[in-house]
Amino acid sequence: MGQSEYISWVKCTSWLSNFVNLRGLRQPDGRPLYEYHATNDEYNQLTQLLHAVGQSQSYICNRDFAACFVLFCSEWYRRDYERQCGWTWDPIYKKIGISFTATELGTIVPKGMEDYWLRPIRFYESERRNFLGTLFSEGGLPFRLLKESDSRFLAVFSRILGQYEQAKQSGFSALSLARAVIEKSALPTVFSEDTSVELISHMADNLNSLVLTYNLINHKEPVQQLDKVHPTWRSEFPIPLDDETGTHFLNGLLCAASVEAKPRLQKNKSTRCQFYWSEKHPDELRAIVSLPDEVSFPVTSEPSTTRFELAICEDGEEVSGLGAAYASLENRHVKVRLRKSEVRFVRQKPSAGLSLVARAGGMIVGGIKLDDSEIAIGEVPLTFIVDADQWLLQGQASCSVRSSDVLIVLPRDNSTVAGFDGQSSAVNVLGLKALPVKGCQDVTVAANEIYRIRTGREQISIGRFALNGKRASWVCHPDETFIGVPKVISTLPDIQSIDVTRYLSGISIEQCHIQEMMGAQYLSIRNSNNETLLRRKIGILPADFSIEIKGGMHANEGTIVITTQHPCVAKLKEKTLEATRKRTEGRTEIQLKAEGVPPAFITLQVLPNLAADPIDIELPFPAKGCLALDVNGRPLDKNITLHDLLGSRAFLFSRNGEPTRYTLQLHLRSVSGLQAWHEWCYTALSDRPVELNLYSLREHIENLISLEAGIDQVVEMRITGAGVVMAWQIRRYKYSLRYDYEKELLHSQSVNHRAGQIPSPVIMLLSEPERKSIPLASRMSEGVPVGEYELSSIVNKNGPWLVVPKPGEEMAFRPCFIRGESSLPVEESNIRSLQKATQLFNPQAEVNTITLVLGQMANDPAHSGWQFMHSLYDQFGYLPLATFEVWRALVQHPQALAMSLFKFEMSAEYLSRIENEFPILWEFFPIFEIKAASERFKLFLSQKGAPEETQKLLVTNMFQRLGLVFPTYADEIEKWLSNGYLPPSIPESYVHGWYQELLREHSEARWPEYGCKRLYKWMMSQKNPVIGINPDADYRYSVAWLPVFAAAVASGNTSFEAVFDRKPGAVFFLRQVRDFDSRWFKTIFQCSLLRYVAKK
Repeated sequence: MGQSEYISWVKCTSWLSNFVNLRGLRQPDGRPLYEYHATNDEYNQLTQLLHAVGQSQSYICNRDFAACFVLFCSEWYRRDYERQCGWTWDPIYKKIGISFTATELGTIVPKGMEDYWLRPIRFYESERRNFLGTLFSEGGLPFRLLKESDSRFLAVFSRILGQYEQAKQSGFSALSLARAVIEKSALPTVFSEDTSVELISHMADNLNSLVLTYNLINHKEPVQQLDKVHPTWRSEFPIPLDDETGTHFLNGLLCAASVEAKPRLQKNKSTRCQFYWSEKHPDELRAIVSLPDEVSFPVTSEPSTTRFELAICEDGEEVSGLGAAYASLENRHVKVRLRKSEVRFVRQKPSAGLSLVARAGGMIVGGIKLDDSEIAIGEVPLTFIVDADQWLLQGQASCSVRSSDVLIVLPRDNSTVAGFDGQSSAVNVLGLKALPVKGCQDVTVAANEIYRIRTGREQISIGRFALNGKRASWVCHPDETFIGVPKVISTLPDIQSIDVTRYLSGISIEQCHIQEMMGAQYLSIRNSNNETLLRRKIGILPADFSIEIKGGMHANEGTIVITTQHPCVAKLKEKTLEATRKRTEGRTEIQLKAEGVPPAFITLQVLPNLAADPIDIELPFPAKGCLALDVNGRPLDKNITLHDLLGSRAFLFSRNGEPTRYTLQLHLRSVSGLQAWHEWCYTALSDRPVELNLYSLREHIENLISLEAGIDQVVEMRITGAGVVMAWQIRRYKYSLRYDYEKELLHSQSVNHRAGQIPSPVIMLLSEPERKSIPLASRMSEGVPVGEYELSSIVNKNGPWLVVPKPGEEMAFRPCFIRGESSLPVEESNIRSLQKATQLFNPQAEVNTITLVLGQMANDPAHSGWQFMHSLYDQFGYLPLATFEVWRALVQHPQALAMSLFKFEMSAEYLSRIENEFPILWEFFPIFEIKAASERFKLFLSQKGAPEETQKLLVTNMFQRLGLVFPTYADEIEKWLSNGYLPPSIPESYVHGWYQELLREHSEARWPEYGCKRLYKWMMSQKNPVIGINPDADYRYSVAWLPVFAAAVASGNTSFEAVFDRKPGAVFFLRQVRDFDSRWFKTIFQCSLLRYVAKK
């Protein structure tokens, strides 16, 4: 090397050293290149330096030159890229006066990116290394094009932010949302490139996080507020900040994010239902249910656990799951803190009401009805007001609305309209005619009754009405059927001042005899102008009406007993099933007999008033023992997958009219001899069978499956009682794929093949979770797919690969690993990214490459590995986490797992999935690791320029979310984690008082006994126990002392292995002990943990 060349290399080294040092670093830390935010002066210096050094011929092998070159390329893309530049190297070469061959680029780019900047190389879908795409993605967004498309880009970004929460609630990632919105936009083509879409989705995530974290919706000037509490917030975005336009542009995006977030964050602390219609989905009504932080309701029976599965149900069917939650039980009432603040779904039966239900072991143990959730489609006029690009239901029947842009959906029956001044052309909404109304109008609709809708006026709250009475517990039509005449009450306290009259089928209630009130009736409420404010079809049964169902001697026989002193006609809709009928005073017995296999359900028509329509009551056929049905009402297959449980139910019948006890057990069929099971007990009474929602057991089944390595476990579901035993085998997957390396062909293999159904797999590159997966097409034979999939030679150009089901794929299968090309060995010290660690991972090797990188990530919240894990979670989170070695390694690394809590912002879904899908109990997790991770995270925030006050606020907010998901971390533990505050010690008398409450609440319950003897031995070995509880019965040892032991483990005063084996089965049964009474466990755990911490 000549002297001039040596001087050139020294210049590159010196320039880079100065560039990194100016940013407070000694060396690159692996962040994306745009986050270094090179200034315009530095960009010009870099251009001149490369132009001068490029005259030398030996630059190809120099790492520092390569680092300068890739940094320049990324900055050129961000600053100088224009529409006419295309996707080529030529403009870059022209700028610095040098060019390279493809071979030379193959040396320079990896040296600069991987060796110096510690950044990974992207790949084309053709599996060649995508050098240009890599460097452009490192630069950020092309700012000249952004300025050119300023208003269009802001509009696109506002659409992304406006749909952000809805997409998250529906299970779509920000990346999927951004791609869908950008594809429909008129932005330049370059914004549709994968690299640009990823950057835009990351910006949406960052902006949304900033708005939530710093509560910007409550500030008129969100930019000024964020500048005050987090002055360097703009450095996280891929836009030049030394350009005034760039700063102004980011300010605009932040304001847009704050505006879009405001409606969904400023919600009441009560439940609220909103319903939307849009032209894009003319036959759908979409619901948004906003939920409070906490709900309270009575329980119908004492549950065996205080861990409930919550859901929103419509007409008895689950339409949206709310996940598991812990309840505190007191005097047969429970309080539950909800993990979700909002759910969205499509209404299936809008005329039916919605309810929030709590289940334990598949059985409903309590719930509350959601007000104003019934929509009388086709019965009364519906008034929708414009809301962005949708229409919001604002009123039913007569109403007055402020909006002057309204859709009035007319009733199904012939109606006449008066006072309408507008276009005669009608809109079709939900299959009904709708009138578009503009301006200030007074429209009268005459149909079955008289309705008046006023638009462009002050919105007058004329009161909302609710029906209060005993609802029939069976599925009925009309949906709202009552035992006895219900009362009509107003939800507004001042409604008494409004003169209203109640009618049943057009007759004033005051003039109706009790007989005339029975049956299916239209209840309406009219004001003094005879305008109908409410019209709803309801059913009214006699106040003493009851039904019993009894199984017969044979499976195809049974009896229905109707009891009432009121004159009543009852008959089966399926007339062929009625064998005989016996009537005595106040009692009718209908004996049923089916030819062959009986139907799953029958319909009983009841006419308590011959002048009214009948009430249809849907009943299960009076079977014997247990009746298990799939979503289509057919007997449940004996070999099923988790997905097959969707919509499936089991009915448990009493025997000979006597209370009958049943047991449902979920048992892991372990290959290692592990004994683990869930068990629930039920009592079926003669008036109706116990109904179980089997899909609500899925989390417990996944919990069992997680206890053993791999993803092929089988859980047996066994129901025992009434002299019968029924069993089902439940797998996670129905299909598996086998790869033939010689033929490069995938073969599908089925556990229980159904004709005409084959998997629809996609293939993903494990080292690049952010890139789109590639769909695989089946071979065809005479136009029929045969379940064989050809893989082109792309799998031999990169790797490793994983073939997985596509999102929402019903025929789920076991993912298939394909190693692809073998990676060259790399020294352990050079493995600094999860991308490289995944490429080199070998389960037989002494060194786990993924664990190496997790160690780096635990100490560095800015490590690129966290973005890798976010991409994996967002793109492939629909798969079990154990599918990926990265997650399995994470849960074995306490320091990295603790840091992940902060990197995933204490997400309720993330925390729950880690515990449900791996043998982990968060209460046993080392609390000082969480405390240490919070300090490292605050240091990271400090290095990003966040003031100390802001650091504390952010971390405190995260600990509050942790306490919401797992109540054991709430209250005093949250305060200690946040600021080190230790409260005064709780008097021992309080502890004994809590123990007496525990005994009273569960005096008749079956207490879990796992670990009783071992916990007794441990407690007796404690010289100065932190809690002085001495149960008088040995079966209470586990419940009483487990929180004390858990606190000792969490605080580091003992080890888990001091009492229990480090086996998944132990964690499984200890969860059951913990969940027996979450209020007791939380209180004693916190009290013990704080006492242990105080001694440290």
